[in-house]
Amino acid sequence: MGRNKTFRKVCFLLLALVVVMMSACSSKESSAPEGKNKSLVVALTGEANSLDPHNTTDTASKQIYSVVAETLVGLDADGQIVPLLAKSWKKSEDGKTWTFQLQEGVKFTDGTPFNAEAVKINFERVTNEENKLARYPLLGPYLESITTNGDYEVVFHLNNPVGPFLNILAFPSGNNIISPKVISQGIEAIKKNPIGTGPYKIKHWSPGSDTIFEANKDYWGGKPKLDQITFKVVPENASRVLMLETGEADLIADVPPTDIERLNKGKDTKVESIEINRTVYVGINNTVAPFNKPEVRQALNYAIDKNALTNDLYEGRVKVSSAMVSQKDGMYSNAGTYHYDLEKAKEMLINAGVKEGMKVRLVAAGNAVRDHKAGQYVQTSLQQLGFDVEFQMLELNDYLKTLDDPSKYDLFLRGGIANTNDAYDILKDSFFSTSKYNYARYVNPDVDKLIEEGSIESNMDNRKKIYEKAFKQIWSDAPWIFLYEDTVHIGMRKNVKGLIVPPTHLWNFSKVEKE
Repeated sequence: MGRNKTFRKVCFLLLALVVVMMSACSSKESSAPEGKNKSLVVALTGEANSLDPHNTTDTASKQIYSVVAETLVGLDADGQIVPLLAKSWKKSEDGKTWTFQLQEGVKFTDGTPFNAEAVKINFERVTNEENKLARYPLLGPYLESITTNGDYEVVFHLNNPVGPFLNILAFPSGNNIISPKVISQGIEAIKKNPIGTGPYKIKHWSPGSDTIFEANKDYWGGKPKLDQITFKVVPENASRVLMLETGEADLIADVPPTDIERLNKGKDTKVESIEINRTVYVGINNTVAPFNKPEVRQALNYAIDKNALTNDLYEGRVKVSSAMVSQKDGMYSNAGTYHYDLEKAKEMLINAGVKEGMKVRLVAAGNAVRDHKAGQYVQTSLQQLGFDVEFQMLELNDYLKTLDDPSKYDLFLRGGIANTNDAYDILKDSFFSTSKYNYARYVNPDVDKLIEEGSIESNMDNRKKIYEKAFKQIWSDAPWIFLYEDTVHIGMRKNVKGLIVPPTHLWNFSKVEKE
């Protein structure tokens, strides 16, 4: 009996050991999905060409560096100013001096301390006209100097009041604060790896491949909920939707309207439809005959049935444009609409001496997928008007190079976002006569004057009245074919929470998690 008891004890111990080992294995296996859930895959439409926050304007680049490099203030989902790297601020009575109190104990992901001197170095870089950086026009013409008072107080001294000053600082392009250490390494180092203070840092980026972010576990705002975020460039609509449905992607940009209902009915998928401060238009090269005549440009506007475009082509999910900015913009006012009248448009062209069959080149960025239907619609409409229209989609870099040379295009399809959620930057970038980004080559001294007046007016009601005059004059001059106000459709797995999408449409991943 003793031997049997001993034998049974040994067997029991062995069985217990096996159970413990199996339990341990099971625990490891069950923890794997939890670990996997800390990774997020995002399928976007466009590829970045540089990550220098002070020297780029394309949305694809902004979306990457805004994840890692923060601004002094930010925008919430409603477009309101909120504290970020600056915890408080005050303005002088004359509106020319702004004093900011900074967050304390913050570090860049290379270990460099964030302080007032770092802020000073960043803004002196971008506002130095000799550096010829793309984002110089935002504050460069208005910043007289920037001074510090200890480690955590920085003062901006402006040569004039700047009405949208806080909105400009909230724009994560040109105002992102990056490590002084990487700035000292030169422009090539910055464009590859802009080191910031954000919740994530870049683990890998190179053109043509995935962008991988890893968590900044020492983030001053609290440890991020994700270990890793991967951006994949997937231009094809169907491919992005399939990735979402199979779980290969957790978030996707630009869900086609035809897929929205199905994804919303899906067990694991949903679509967030958000009105944003973006207008889609076809810019007209004002330097090329016959488009140098306002009546010809107006005729192009009359030739497009905007109601059919928005209701039929986009299923009523967008709105007909009534200004250069959308109704989400704080400075919006209704400038009017060009009603559809093809016969009137034809008569205007005849009176302007435009011959039927004229060849016209319309270019578009290949990554602006959701806009392509509008471009095709404009092509067909202008062909009915009597033009021979070539619609050409170009890779983003080629598109931007083309716009730099007015001899290479007649019309261009583009989306205009008031990135500061204030009409100032759309007006300054797209309609100020000397702006590098005035691709319509539009010139009107009266509009220039109104843009400048509005930029230095601190009273919001007065600013709105000034910009209303500018809107109406631009509408009459018709440097664009005004199409529609945009709504974005973001596809996501139902276990994804916390994505913040301001009206400026730069996704904020700081609070994103997977349940």
